Amino acid sequence: MLFKQTSWRITILLATLGICGFYLYPTWHYYFAPPASPILRENLKQRALNLGLDLQGGMYIVLEVNPENLSPDARKDAVDRVQEIIANRVDQFGVTEPLIHRQGDWRIVVELPGVQNVERAKALIGKTARLAFKILQSDADRTYAIKKIDAYLATTDAIQLPNEMPNDIATTKPLLSDYVVIQGSDMLVEEHHVSTVRALLERPDVQKRLPSDGQFLWGAKLESMHPQPRVLYFVKSHTEMTGEVLANAHVTTGQDFGNIGQSVVNFTTTREGVRIFSRITGNHVGERLAIILDDQVYSAPAIRSKIDQGSGVIEGIGNVEEAQDLAIVLRAGTLPADVQIIEDRTVGPSLGNDAIAQGKNAATIGLLLVIIFMVLYYNFAGLIASVALLLNLALILATLIAFHGTLTLPGIAGIVLTIGMAVDANVLIFERIKEELRTGLTVYKAIRNGYKRAFLTIVDANLTTALSGIVLYQFGTGPIKGFAITLIVGLISSMFTAIFVTRTLFDILLKKDRLSPQFVGQLTLLKTTTSIHFLRHRKSAYALSTLVIIAGLVAAINKGGYQLGIDFSGGTLLELHFDHPVAIGDVRQSLTSVKMGENSVDLSNSEIKLFGNPHDILIRIKSDETHTHVANAVKTTLQSQFASHIVDESTFLRRQEAVGPKIGSELKQAAMLAMVTSMLLIILYIWWRFKEVSLGIGAVIALIHDVLVTLGAFALTDREISMPIVAALLTIVGYSLNDTIVIYDRIRENREKEPFECLDVRINKSINECLSRTIITSSTTLLTVVALLFLGGAVLHDFAWALFIGILAGTYSTFFVATPFVLEWTQYSQKPIRRAA
Repeated sequence: MLFKQTSWRITILLATLGICGFYLYPTWHYYFAPPASPILRENLKQRALNLGLDLQGGMYIVLEVNPENLSPDARKDAVDRVQEIIANRVDQFGVTEPLIHRQGDWRIVVELPGVQNVERAKALIGKTARLAFKILQSDADRTYAIKKIDAYLATTDAIQLPNEMPNDIATTKPLLSDYVVIQGSDMLVEEHHVSTVRALLERPDVQKRLPSDGQFLWGAKLESMHPQPRVLYFVKSHTEMTGEVLANAHVTTGQDFGNIGQSVVNFTTTREGVRIFSRITGNHVGERLAIILDDQVYSAPAIRSKIDQGSGVIEGIGNVEEAQDLAIVLRAGTLPADVQIIEDRTVGPSLGNDAIAQGKNAATIGLLLVIIFMVLYYNFAGLIASVALLLNLALILATLIAFHGTLTLPGIAGIVLTIGMAVDANVLIFERIKEELRTGLTVYKAIRNGYKRAFLTIVDANLTTALSGIVLYQFGTGPIKGFAITLIVGLISSMFTAIFVTRTLFDILLKKDRLSPQFVGQLTLLKTTTSIHFLRHRKSAYALSTLVIIAGLVAAINKGGYQLGIDFSGGTLLELHFDHPVAIGDVRQSLTSVKMGENSVDLSNSEIKLFGNPHDILIRIKSDETHTHVANAVKTTLQSQFASHIVDESTFLRRQEAVGPKIGSELKQAAMLAMVTSMLLIILYIWWRFKEVSLGIGAVIALIHDVLVTLGAFALTDREISMPIVAALLTIVGYSLNDTIVIYDRIRENREKEPFECLDVRINKSINECLSRTIITSSTTLLTVVALLFLGGAVLHDFAWALFIGILAGTYSTFFVATPFVLEWTQYSQKPIRRAA
């Protein structure tokens, strides 16, 4: 019978190896031995493992569509139309394999892997591109409007307007004519007066004094004269033509007087547009036609004669890239509604390369440490387990490739963690086999009984951890979903390799009579006669746990609560790389005056610190309302101030995150809901599995203990709580539960053997019988976590720190919180634990 079972097991094992090879070969070929042919490289890329944005660089943004100004009919498909237009823009921009999908009712997620010029991409995606053609008001009408506004302002009380000096407010009675210079047919406003004039014109009482058919619009660029002024146009409110009639747009070099050598956009209209354009130019010969994009005037050429061709030129754009982007958005069409970037995460390619190297080193070192320990402790069985670990790693990667999954930086952490957790199943089996061998059974029977007795415990432990992974996937975003997927796939794979693959290899060796009783090793961490009375020390343990938790809570309260990262509080984060180190004090001094639009703001109170090494600086800017232009302003300021310290501009930006307060609040709610949901599912599963509610409640109390201890450690060490830390906490929940279930399973087994044994004796005996396994499993998992802590890089350091504290707390709580609670509950209720059905 054994030999028949072995045959089909070998067939499945060989098929698994073949499938892994089939999926992994293109990845190896593409990343480690890329062919010279571009066509073959592209073919391999389609079949290779996808790397997340945090590994290859790129941008992840969440756009929110504003439906306020749309009609009920237009709202129905507004988001779909926006998504289609953005997809067309991205396709023309030339990004390979973009991911654009809808999220909820009014949001669109855009992921652009490998994009180099992220700011250009963001501007291209978010630009509404609302093109309009309007006739300028006559000089006489313009003069009348200014006089009317001045006459009103002269009679009003003193009003507050921005002064030329940054962060200063002047109380005065200004007149519009004080700031506007008439030069020919243009109104010019000096740059340092623009904010004052803008504030004046945006006042509701001033707006009421404007003619109903007129409006002021600003020019799109500063004029090339000294001092550099900005043109203010007074145009008719009526729109003569919109961008809907445009047929095509392309970039050329200007040939006319005034734009020679400049990049301009030539446009052509549809047949209907030809008719409209001909009518407009024919009716307004001698007047000026303003070409307006998103309420900014790009040019206002004079109409010399009727134009029948339906074509024109947009000038005043700037460089060739801006002209190309304008042509792209005009070809793709105008967004039907305004969009706002509410979440922005950008990773530079240099950080991605470092992350891959650091993650690979951590995984390799962690794997080697586990293999060395397993071989030394479990002898030949440890070697078999190591083979299973390698196959486990191959299976995880092959599964991700087969299902078009994406490997992220937290995903690498998940693999490293899975390496450590996968050992748990092998340790459970090997310790069971040792117990069976000590009773005098043959090698064959000991292996059979060992796998049989460990099977349900392994399933229980992995299923409860998988529950946390599923919840994390449901409520997580971006790379956190990658971590959840990797964790779930790793758990399934580790069960397969630990239970099926190792058993198959043992059966092959049994068939050839190659296994002696020493195959599972002679080393014993603890004697089987260990009789530590854990329950006797439970009250001291309760006091210690209470003291540690209170210390953490007090530390958090003294600091105004836990230190929440921008994921939850909103704000902007920048990780910048300087080729020559820059002093923190100099960076802070540079941020005292950051130019944002027409104003300067003081950001020197932001958190500024070294990150990982003297060349990298982390800047956190917290505010009630954060947009990507804050990050752009900071980058521009520092690039200007420290140009000599930046040799390669492509490596300057390593990471950028901007999270609006709305997203931060939603992420906070999602994190809390994930924790609560995970714990409720665990209670229900354990209740169903062990037929005793006290076990489920005891497990959850232990989990709350572990989470509070870990959060306390973060409060005491001034570390931030972010979404990756929530992922770590949920992983701790699953891991701690793994330990607890093993003890619970042994309590149930001993209850069935000796149903009349005293409960405290049974619990102590069960803990002691599992003590060796618990210490070994925790130690091997800690080996991989320590590798992640010291080799995983600065980005993953806090994540690994949370796991390190959580694993220690989880091991402790299994002995001194979860199992003692069962005794406390039983003594309180005066009812014995019912026998499992």
